[in-house]
Amino acid sequence: MDHLIKYEREDFYHPLAGLHTFRLLILEPGQIPSPISIRLQVVERATAPAYDAISYVWGDPTQTVVISCDGKPLEITFNLYWALVRIRSVSCEKVLWADAICINQADLEERSNQVTFMAALYENAKLVYICMGDAEDGNEVQVQTVIDDAKKLRNGGQFPVLQGGHPLTNDGRWYALAVLTENPWFTRAWVVQEAALAKDPIVLYGRAEFGYRDLVRILGWLNTSTWAIRFEVSRLFIHLEWADWRPNAHNPAYAFVDLLSHAALLNCTDPRDKVYAFLGHQLAYSSTGSPLVKPDYEKTPGQVYLELSKALIQQSGLRVLTTVEHTQDTIDNSSPSWVTRWDVQLVMNDIFKVPNTQFRASVGLTPNSIVIAGENLVLRGVVLDTVRESFTIYVSKLGIKFENNSTGEVLKFWRVLEELDRASDSPSPYNDRVGAFCATLSIGGSSIEADLKRWATCLAATLRNEGQSATSTYSQEQQHEALVYYANLEAYCINRSFAITDNGFYGLVPLLTRPGDVSCVLVGVDVPFILRPHAALKFKLLGECYVHGVMEGQCIGMVERKEVIEQSVVIC
Repeated sequence: MDHLIKYEREDFYHPLAGLHTFRLLILEPGQIPSPISIRLQVVERATAPAYDAISYVWGDPTQTVVISCDGKPLEITFNLYWALVRIRSVSCEKVLWADAICINQADLEERSNQVTFMAALYENAKLVYICMGDAEDGNEVQVQTVIDDAKKLRNGGQFPVLQGGHPLTNDGRWYALAVLTENPWFTRAWVVQEAALAKDPIVLYGRAEFGYRDLVRILGWLNTSTWAIRFEVSRLFIHLEWADWRPNAHNPAYAFVDLLSHAALLNCTDPRDKVYAFLGHQLAYSSTGSPLVKPDYEKTPGQVYLELSKALIQQSGLRVLTTVEHTQDTIDNSSPSWVTRWDVQLVMNDIFKVPNTQFRASVGLTPNSIVIAGENLVLRGVVLDTVRESFTIYVSKLGIKFENNSTGEVLKFWRVLEELDRASDSPSPYNDRVGAFCATLSIGGSSIEADLKRWATCLAATLRNEGQSATSTYSQEQQHEALVYYANLEAYCINRSFAITDNGFYGLVPLLTRPGDVSCVLVGVDVPFILRPHAALKFKLLGECYVHGVMEGQCIGMVERKEVIEQSVVIC
């Protein structure tokens, strides 16, 4: 059957004549029980008829349905079949565009050309149907009605601040909305562009139908409403922050690297699409109007990422390096370590954020000149210290543990606090080691280390009691503070390590950090990095880090006191 379907696809996909042609599918009318039948039509972009576009998740490639296309059998995924059944009219033809059918996926040249115009395809569609399938809990009507009720509260573009007595603050229908926000559609890379460029995106969810932009506005409102926390509605940051791709609709501080970074946790089958799925945004173009990269499926992912990293550094400077993450495989291979591998995403939250109002590690240092020599990046920087010990951090509701990456010894959170409180025989730049440790794990967290220390101590007591709050010692308010602190640890410590340097500095560092790696401030970047010494005075870049005591410009003082020196840093 697979061989037959492949042959049929090749048979009805005739090459497109020129870059400005594309295919539409004509969905023939029919009742729900009748088979799906479509025809393909090649059209010119300038003279194309009105059409609607489909945004959906391809889904499990083994779950397929055979439909009729130009009178021949065509195998499509169940998710696309669901969309066609849901959209089909009983009385008239529908003109549609769906990527899996309208693009010959086996033709790499055609895929590259069509992806170049993908943004225009959704931007020019009369309607975009966002097809999320059937509601797993069967409660799509509850989603529809709670959205309708919430929309009525919106006055002058703003939602009100609801008090605890308002019926919506205790409305169980929000749980049905929470189920919707776990839909796989929200995890797919391509859908951000498809929805953000649409004139009028409509969500089809089981029997329900509602506006996508109404949904986004309501999700944004819930995210700022403390009463909504208990309903556990997913935050969906990328969809809220980048819901509108019209000119100048984004935060003016953002660059293309920020869009890619925010979208890094989204999924796609082809690792090159971690980049290509976002090329429809105006930020993907240089100041001269040329694209930073062009879709080309004949290039390897590594070639795409290298080309893009060079372009991003030209566009946004060295802050691009804060997006670099590595697995053991990627740090060991021959590709330049300073190139962002967009198919590697370990951490939930970056240390450096835009706009940056918190850190200024390199302030006062000599302005940097950036030289890309072959596959080497030559910069100015300050090597601060060498890592003496590193610990992989494990965070769960069952406890927080630290595994020594050299010895394998595992320490629980409360035990680390006790050990630090007693420590005095090793060098340290901190008067309060426990406070510095607590601040490090939450990348600063608060300007008052004593508060963090109190919160962490309460959290440690709770964890030591296996989740039973130490009510005899801590007030309800303090227990709430402990939960807030735990949320910080969960946000920043997962898939990172804790490090102690030779001079006693504490750092929240990349997961792969090991003794012998060095902390470094690169001139022009507001957060430090962990580098791994390599052959011939070169370094490999492991990623960004937080080093307590150097995040606010202390490095220039260390240079002036001749404790460290500015030097050339070659990253390979």
